Amino acid sequence: MFGRRRVPRDPAPVSPQVPSRRSASRHGRRPIRSSITGPSLADPESRLRRFEIDARAAVAVVNGYLPDELRGVHFGFQTAPTGTGESQLPLLYTIDRPSKSILLYRMPIQRAKSLHVDDAEHRRAFLEYCVYRAVCEYLGADPWDLIPGRFEHY
Repeated sequence: MFGRRRVPRDPAPVSPQVPSRRSASRHGRRPIRSSITGPSLADPESRLRRFEIDARAAVAVVNGYLPDELRGVHFGFQTAPTGTGESQLPLLYTIDRPSKSILLYRMPIQRAKSLHVDDAEHRRAFLEYCVYRAVCEYLGADPWDLIPGRFEHY
């Protein structure tokens, strides 16, 4: 067209190219970028981290109300029950008075089916209940006598 010369193409057979995984991306321009944080940082909203944060907060609240009674008591977290120790609810926690420790089990607490609403707030409240119940059993006190006046406004 208008002064352009057509250059004849070489009639060599063209083999179909398979796109490589590395060069393929969402828009076909460059490889997918990694996140700023990288893969080495743990997910802050993972079930394990969320359980540990909420359980430590519940333990801190109970320690704030009963500092003398819980002096020297160690709280531990484990994924699943092992069947050792003593407890009224051995699937949720175990207590060991000789070693002064309370061990909470993450999976049974997080997968509890007794919640009437299965959302983050109710799971956190159930975890707090398990911590409080374990402390009550460790101290040998009734839950309503341990912290008098705490729940009267309900």
